[in-house]
Amino acid sequence: MEIYAHWLDGEHLRLSEWNPQDQSLVVMLKIQALLGHAVVLSDIQLIDSPVVQALFASDDFRSFARGCPEFLRCTTGAPPGSTPFTLVTTGLRRALEPGWLSSSFDTAEPLIRLSEEILERGETNPGPLFARGTVLGTRYEEDSAIRQRLQAVAWTLHHFSREAGVPLGTSTVTRPSSYCDVLEEVAELPGLPGHDYAPVARTLSYLDEHLGASDRHRRALLTAHLNATNPPHRTAIGNTATQAWNAAVQRTLGTDGASPRSLPEAADVGLYLGCPTDALFEPSAPASASPAGHGLAPSHLAAVGALSWQDIAKIHLDDIVTRLRNDYQRALRTADGPATDEALVALLRAVRKKLPAAGNGSGHLGWAAVEAGLAGAGLAVGAADTFGFAAPALAFGLAAERLLRGGRKRSHIVNTLMKTGRRGSWSHHRTP
Repeated sequence: MEIYAHWLDGEHLRLSEWNPQDQSLVVMLKIQALLGHAVVLSDIQLIDSPVVQALFASDDFRSFARGCPEFLRCTTGAPPGSTPFTLVTTGLRRALEPGWLSSSFDTAEPLIRLSEEILERGETNPGPLFARGTVLGTRYEEDSAIRQRLQAVAWTLHHFSREAGVPLGTSTVTRPSSYCDVLEEVAELPGLPGHDYAPVARTLSYLDEHLGASDRHRRALLTAHLNATNPPHRTAIGNTATQAWNAAVQRTLGTDGASPRSLPEAADVGLYLGCPTDALFEPSAPASASPAGHGLAPSHLAAVGALSWQDIAKIHLDDIVTRLRNDYQRALRTADGPATDEALVALLRAVRKKLPAAGNGSGHLGWAAVEAGLAGAGLAVGAADTFGFAAPALAFGLAAERLLRGGRKRSHIVNTLMKTGRRGSWSHHRTP
């Protein structure tokens, strides 16, 4: 399955105050690789995600990505038939648009300079780009943090444009939806709970007042207006727009599912649209991430985190793991719930046998993940006493209800939200 990870978006990471020392997202990516999912990156994630930058700054990860090229896919809005270079540099062209803001650098200037050089030279290899005497080599000191991160961006683009076998694609959506389109759709959903309707309505009201229709597709313009006006509920408005922006990107990329994650005070837009196949949630309490079932102990989770990417590659390429992973992915695609459960248990049992002794591990991780799957079966990765598997009875909504912000009621999301309850009332009081 192909998954769009909302939490790899640079703005999402910035707003969630992600700390580079937090390795939980890297652990999640390692688990994705072991499960056989493909993580689809957008044009902006290629250049402006600090997590992606940190990954491609590592020789260990670059070697893994070359050996297991199906793990990462790049899909952008470049025209069909574009060359790999044109396809992967779509984000660089967006970075040159007036008013563009970087989410991973303090200012847009470093990425603008990198974009200008790459597009002018037609070169993504960081060696020639940062050689002594070049514009970039002169401007950014060797071993400086900014230079290292810019080189990581270049390595990312080089990987997708030059390495053999790397999946590339262009979006088939002829009219991509904007974050405003997504917000309007969510506001009209039947039974939308008030705690999510309120920030959606506030964000739409703010857009009506401050941004014309032609400006609502650009998140940077909204950010600029929020910085200038500093309105009440600013955090809720900005974070809700970012949730909606990523939901719109998910649709544009056309992935099988998505991995949404909550932002403070925001409506959880990603849970209401598409297929939230793989979702990260903050546990409301340590024991809340402990669904019963087959599983791995915390020591096994710590062992996964401690593995190098080359270790992950060895497990990923193991004949038995490969066969069981293919069985699991096949069951997911056919929406066969019992087969998905059985295949998932068998796959993780095989993975568990490949893990080294974890010893004391690296400490517990303060996060949880739900691998819901197309059939509603899933994997829960917890910070408490269990790294286990949720049976079909523990469907996505129930898992979210347990894990997301304490007592929020989420069990209706998957099956009943679209079928019961009153319509949203946004259309009745929108500003003309």
